[in-house]
Amino acid sequence: MKSSYIIAGVVGGFVKLSDAKSLWSTTPAGYGPDDSDDYILKSGYPIGNGRLGVISFGAPASEKLNLNVDSLWSGGPFENASYTGGNPPQPKYPALPDIRAFIFQNGTGGVSQLEGSSINYGSYRALGNVTITVPGVESYTNYKRSLDLQTGIHATQFSSGDANYTTSLFCSYPDQACVYHIESTGALPVITVGFENQLSDEDLITATCAGNSAQLTGYTQAGPPQGMKFSATARALGTSVIMSCADSSRLVIGSSNSTQKSQTIIIAAGTDFDQTKGNKESGYSFKGQDPTPIVEKTISEATSKTYESLHARHLKDYQTLEQAFHLELPDLKGSADLETAVVFANYNWTNSGDPFLESLLFDYSRHLLISSSRDNSLPANLQGRWSELLSSAWSADYHANINIQMNYWAAEQTGLGATEDALWNYMQANWAPRGSDTAKLLYNASGWVVHNEMNIFGHTAMKEDAQWADYPASAAWMMQHVWDHFDYSQDVAWLQRQGYPLLKAITQFWVSQLQDDKFFNDGTLVVNPCNSPETGPTTFGCAHYQQLIHQVFDNVLSSASAVGEKDSTFLESVKSSLSKLDTGIHFTTWGGIKEWKLPDSYGFDGPSTHRHLSHLIGWYPGYSMSSYAGGYNKNTSIQDAVKETLISRGLGNGDDANAGWEKVWRAACWARLNDTDMAYEELRYAIDMNFANNGLSMYTALSPPFQIDANFGLAGAMLSMLVVDLPLPYGAKDARTVVLGPAIPAAWGPGSVAGLRIRGGVSVDFEWDENGVVTKATPTSTARSRSKAVFVNIQGDSLAGI
Repeated sequence: MKSSYIIAGVVGGFVKLSDAKSLWSTTPAGYGPDDSDDYILKSGYPIGNGRLGVISFGAPASEKLNLNVDSLWSGGPFENASYTGGNPPQPKYPALPDIRAFIFQNGTGGVSQLEGSSINYGSYRALGNVTITVPGVESYTNYKRSLDLQTGIHATQFSSGDANYTTSLFCSYPDQACVYHIESTGALPVITVGFENQLSDEDLITATCAGNSAQLTGYTQAGPPQGMKFSATARALGTSVIMSCADSSRLVIGSSNSTQKSQTIIIAAGTDFDQTKGNKESGYSFKGQDPTPIVEKTISEATSKTYESLHARHLKDYQTLEQAFHLELPDLKGSADLETAVVFANYNWTNSGDPFLESLLFDYSRHLLISSSRDNSLPANLQGRWSELLSSAWSADYHANINIQMNYWAAEQTGLGATEDALWNYMQANWAPRGSDTAKLLYNASGWVVHNEMNIFGHTAMKEDAQWADYPASAAWMMQHVWDHFDYSQDVAWLQRQGYPLLKAITQFWVSQLQDDKFFNDGTLVVNPCNSPETGPTTFGCAHYQQLIHQVFDNVLSSASAVGEKDSTFLESVKSSLSKLDTGIHFTTWGGIKEWKLPDSYGFDGPSTHRHLSHLIGWYPGYSMSSYAGGYNKNTSIQDAVKETLISRGLGNGDDANAGWEKVWRAACWARLNDTDMAYEELRYAIDMNFANNGLSMYTALSPPFQIDANFGLAGAMLSMLVVDLPLPYGAKDARTVVLGPAIPAAWGPGSVAGLRIRGGVSVDFEWDENGVVTKATPTSTARSRSKAVFVNIQGDSLAGI
């Protein structure tokens, strides 16, 4: 690893910076029990290209590559041809008037008449393993494996006999294939490559070897209907390569040159899922072409290139994204020279933390997003792109009451907006078509709606239990990401083509659903019915919904002028609804933010350690409280109530869960209060409690399942400590104040950021001193919007302006 040095806070001292970071280990990743440190998702290092995901494990002589394809799912129309995405055969909305009347009369109620089923929902699943056998290296020394976060390349090195060996593994987005390259200082032995799937029914998979390829094909079920088909192929490249079949399923790779010292193996895979066929015109089939010829074309094109060309094309693509942003923190403990597992073992949240590990995990977060979400893939799911099972925890699906949103918290500000194309395409193709049916059948509404849990087959209806399934606000939350993408990029063409239609449809849904508050009769509009995510009663006026709808209405009005909206009736309906909307900001008798509009006497709004912070959505990651209501800059009542709520919620280890995502969300909220101590304490606690030795976050402390949202959310929390950049409400003309370094701990100093993106299409570089106070800021691009911004530090000192 390269190193660089800057003057430290101590006169005459030097602090080694945590630059050019990688994860590394001196033992191979394993496939042990999931409660052990040898578990593949606690020991392996993930790579991917959006569509494909791979984790290498096993010793050099018998290495295996766990292979995933983004669209390989059980369930849906591939399991039941009459699958409806959970939508009922007949409308359910006639029940709504009685549901609403009961809730307004009694304060709480139920939505059992609207609930549905998760039958045939399915699960994300692994395709299988690529097996790579290298005879003669069963005994080895000097082993090291690493994941270079600047290149996205997994490498191993070891010695065996008189030779030294190195391998490189990467998944190329330009070539849509994964590349395994092995070199030796001596002549390479013959290598055997094959596929295995030890979990599927043997009747559903076929491993073959023919000509120059090893291949695995299979189906998720025998049928009828026939399940989703998947196909994978492995082939070597090079003019001197000799390939033959060891048996019916394994490919032997040798060379006509007896002194050949390297080999390159290409792996490609796909399914017959087609995202564009999830609409009424295609019968919601999601059925595409046979993947086998497509995989063959992909691998033929890749093997026509040299390894050097494949490597260079991968680096150019990966580093265009990776190098868009750079965070530089000091390596106070010399952790860069320690094995990653040792760095984790040394980490103790109760002391000063370790800026090296914290910055390593920040860079890792960006690597994981680049690897699991690209414009031709599905979005990153609950496990990103990596699962070793046929049925993953929570189906490794798309939970949309925090999880999929958290996956993209750091995208815009760190130059990874391109990874969000997967998100927009998914909402447009997988949610909106069936979601428009759900809106009509359940709510008699225009626009479209989805609920809390979604698969890739357009499951948009409500599932079985109101407390977690009654969540039609998920798309409203997603619209924050839509607006933010435009606000940061100023890409009007994208807004017209894709962003604004999404915003408008969700706005139309909520304009049609708001009700006059007949409980308080205070002239406001509220949602009825609603459930705050995964806690409390079915009621009306849930703060979470009201705050989100405030943002949606404001954002659609702000974007309407940019796209030249001509529908004046629509715009007037939004303005009218916004003027009467209850914005979801009320205070409890004990000083916190209320989660429900109901009086405290109903007993729901007492202090709680629940994992979700749903009623703080307008504080962070949203801005209806922090910006539109003036909470960050001037409203001390809001600030005090947010603080009391966070104190009540605790560190994120309550009886209901001990997940990483709840901790990093708390850290981000504390940072928006400019509370450096609490933000950093919560961040350290998350790392210590939930992050395994390979840097992946576990759900229940350090126990599986692996759930990737905390990996992504950690970067979002750290960005919240580095900057507060809030949008102004619709119609505001004032210059924005961007605070650089609202909660930078002294342990991170001195340090710097390059390439931080700011609303309005601006990037800024800045640096801070040994106390965490930003001392210099340099805008590196000109604002592309009419908005102006002033950069200040936490002490209020002006740094720059645009």
